[in-house]
Amino acid sequence: MADAYLFVVSNWANFVGIDLQNWPRVAEFTARIAKRPAVQAALQAEGLS
Repeated sequence: MADAYLFVVSNWANFVGIDLQNWPRVAEFTARIAKRPAVQAALQAEGLS
């Protein structure tokens, strides 16, 4: 559950202008999770990608 919540919160950075490159491990985590097919489907369903 913590991973799912971390992804949601870290993905908000895209929408509020926060550059995650200042936190490379968080940026890598977010990018890795965002590539998952189920995550892509959920983002598309929500109109976020």
